[in-house]
Amino acid sequence: MADIETINMKNSKIMVNLSLAKDEYKLLKQSTKRLLLLPSGTNVLSEALTTGKLGNSNRIMLPNKILRKNKITRLMKKVPAQVFDFDDEKFLLIKLQESVIGKPDFGEEK
Repeated sequence: MADIETINMKNSKIMVNLSLAKDEYKLLKQSTKRLLLLPSGTNVLSEALTTGKLGNSNRIMLPNKILRKNKITRLMKKVPAQVFDFDDEKFLLIKLQESVIGKPDFGEEK
């Protein structure tokens, strides 16, 4: 995740210097306009949404094609999310999968 290194305020402009991982930089795909900087900590993603693949209930539905493309093999039942409002536009940020690095998985052997 990106970290803010410095913030400078001059007149009505705010200059932000970020520290990014190479993968995050690749996500930008050379875009320099209309970027959205959002916090993604657990204290910010305070809404809990229910995920699912089928059905017509109040769920965030994800097509199998998108899950396979992004190598998501298992969906969490409740995912943290938050709606952000900016310039009369609304954005939904959802954490679909948590990092498993360093977390032991105590399950049955296959």
